Amino acid sequence: MIADVENKFKALSDKTRLAILKEISCCKELCVSDLQKKFHISQSKLSYHLKLLVEAGILMRCERGTWRYYQVDDKEVQRILSPMIYQEIIKNSESK
Repeated sequence: MIADVENKFKALSDKTRLAILKEISCCKELCVSDLQKKFHISQSKLSYHLKLLVEAGILMRCERGTWRYYQVDDKEVQRILSPMIYQEIIKNSESK
């Protein structure tokens, strides 16, 4: 239980991962190439950030052919963040 919580907070402790989370939430679903265009970071670095978010249960990955799409697991994010922080990270991005 402690390790699970630690992984979730580790995944959320990086400003790049928070920005990725916000961007995916805004668009509902994005693939790696979409995120690369937005963040201008290498695929390996982006994949590392996505892997941490998926392993923490914050993002869900869906494979369609050779493409991987990522979505925010809203229920999990709401479970671990206070309502105020959730609003700041997720809901404010949806109104843009």
